[in-house]
Amino acid sequence: MKFAAFGEVMLRLSPPEYLLLDQTNELRMDYTGTGVNITANLAQFGYETSLVTVLPDNRLGQVAKSAIAKYGIKTDLLSFAHQHIGSYFAENGYGARPTQVTYQNRHHSSFGVSNHEAYDFEKVLAENDLIQICGISLSLTDETRDAAHTLAKKAADAGKKICFDFNFRPSLNTEPNKVAFMKEQYEEILPYCDIVFGSVRDLTDLLQMEMTGTADELILQFMEKYQIDWFAGTKRFSEKSQKQQQGFLYSRETQAVSTKHELTILDRIGAGDAYAAGVLTGYAENWSLEETVEFAAMNAVLAHTIHGDVPLTTKEQVFIVLENPGIDLIR
Repeated sequence: MKFAAFGEVMLRLSPPEYLLLDQTNELRMDYTGTGVNITANLAQFGYETSLVTVLPDNRLGQVAKSAIAKYGIKTDLLSFAHQHIGSYFAENGYGARPTQVTYQNRHHSSFGVSNHEAYDFEKVLAENDLIQICGISLSLTDETRDAAHTLAKKAADAGKKICFDFNFRPSLNTEPNKVAFMKEQYEEILPYCDIVFGSVRDLTDLLQMEMTGTADELILQFMEKYQIDWFAGTKRFSEKSQKQQQGFLYSRETQAVSTKHELTILDRIGAGDAYAAGVLTGYAENWSLEETVEFAAMNAVLAHTIHGDVPLTTKEQVFIVLENPGIDLIR
């Protein structure tokens, strides 16, 4: 199966180690984003992946292209226009101090000002089997919403599978009545989707579905309404100051949950994308829900131990840890 992801490439700027911005004059640069993270991880797993986005037509865009290619992602579907790249500062948390993310310039980035005319969607669909669309594209600008909706409709018409993540960001939707507007955007794209990543909160707070029964019943109601094949996500827990995570995965007939795993966190950003890449791997390989959710959950656990957003795990690494709990040396 060949994968393509539509979404924004961002420049991540991080202080070294666990320093705050106030404490350093040095920053590490990484090119990242939901699409980059998922396709990079899938490339590590041995799949052919492509990124569909618009990068700045300048030195930053060329460096971003090189960084993307380094991960094994095909770059022939990239476009170059305008001058800006969205960026964010990530101050890694430690102990009780959470990670702090500060965004800048997203609405005016090359991706943010580009509508569907900037892309060759016919080529995207001709060369790929599954299209991943980042939900953040619905929150940014009229142009990114136009591109996302156009791609979803064309992909569905072409019989391609569509993966979509809610990725709803309240920080990008602070205007009055914006949530109601965003509800309409999500309701427009969901009928085209086959695999969706989200949470019960997305269904109740954003789509405003009523919780009249259990969470399982609500999820199945959502899946039936939009004819979703798989609905997946993670839940985070904390017991005696030990953070834990568990994955869940639903089809319209059954469901599965992973083992609850303790987390050792070096960098948590991108761990959700690692989980998504794991689920897509199970979908591509026709694994059972149980096999898929265990693989995806462990992939996310390992992603927490890797600095930066991009999960650089391999299938072999995930299976070794699954089959040998507690292993601390591989030779």
